[in-house]
Formats: sequence, C-alpha cells, structure tokens
Amino acid sequence: MTFALDSSKDFVFRPRSARTLAGVLMAASLAGAVAVLATGGWRSWSAVLPLVLVGYVAWLLFWFPKVVVGDAAVTLVNPLQTLAVPWESIILVDTKYALTLVTPSGRHTAWAAPAPGATASLREMKRTAKAEKRDSSGTRYKSIRPGDQHSSDSGVVAAVVRQRLERMAEDGRIDVDATNSARPARSVHVLHVGVLLLLLVMTFTLPALAG
Repeated sequence: MTFALDSSKDFVFRPRSARTLAGVLMAASLAGAVAVLATGGWRSWSAVLPLVLVGYVAWLLFWFPKVVVGDAAVTLVNPLQTLAVPWESIILVDTKYALTLVTPSGRHTAWAAPAPGATASLREMKRTAKAEKRDSSGTRYKSIRPGDQHSSDSGVVAAVVRQRLERMAEDGRIDVDATNSARPARSVHVLHVGVLLLLLVMTFTLPALAG
C-alpha cells in the first residue's frame, strides 16, 4: 500500500478497531446503568458507579487517543498526556511494539498506533506470501517487521511519518543542527486524570459508606 500524502494538510489517525471496542463498551455501560436505575431507582446509584467507570475508561483508553502528523510536529495524543515531537528531533521511527518516535531525549510511544499481535501478524504474513506466489514478476518476497505492515495501525502511521520526514528533509525544512536541542512538548491531561481518580475513589468507597 502506498500513501499519497498532501504535506500541506495534517494527517490524523484514530484506530478504528479500538474506537469500535470503545463504542461497544460505552453503550453496554450506559444500557447497564439505565437498567439498574430503572429497576432499583435512585437508591441504587452506588451500583451505577462501576458502570460509569468502565464507560469512562473505555473512552479514555480506546476512543480519545490519536496521532496527528502535522507540519511542525508529530503529536501523540495518549490517554494521560499529549506529546508534540518536533521533526528535527526524530532520529528513528520504530514499530516493534507500537509506533515509537526515537529522539535524543528518549522514546515516545503512540497509544493509538499499536503493532499487531502474534495472530494478526501471522495471518498477514501468510496473506502476503500467497500473493507473492501468484506474482509472476520474479520479485523475491522480503519479510518485514509485523509493526511495519500497512494493514496494521502502527504500519499505517509509520509509513506516513517516514514519508513526511523524507519530503521535509528533501525540501530542506528540517534543521539537522537542532536535533539534540529540540525537545518534545509535553502536556498532562489534568482533567482526565482528575475524573479518573474521582471515579475510582467513588466506586470503591462510596458504596461501602452507603451500605
């Protein structure tokens, strides 16, 4: 698979399978909460708290994260923090476990772009091998890392990042002298962390007090 990337526009990646899972979990949590309240009334509010917690965690872990490949940086929106990694600081794009941007200051992983599991990797390798057998061009099959496969979340984003990085380098828009000095901008999602902690405390303490 090839990517015709418009370097003038941001590329935004949100994992479809993860968001589907989040939607199912949030819908199930909402349905469960409605059923509990309909059966027990407002006095059963303590039984709703675990369902609210599950729905919120599903949203935070699977719906909220994304990767934005922009002109100034690659932004990794993870559940608890956002990292804006400048192009100048990127020295390697790794996909062993997930999309990981390697910089002089450390490795920065995208929660939204994990590498495929063992089963998915094996299935994709078999599919590629079969396609190779049908190929009459004589081109020899070359194995690639599972995380680089364009059918995977990590592979899709890695291909876009590498392509944008190559184009920017060719256009002279990357200051190589700033590689060691450029630092990712980090911002913690204080509100999200606060809501998560509040729900955890309420879920495990208030029902006991109410009882």
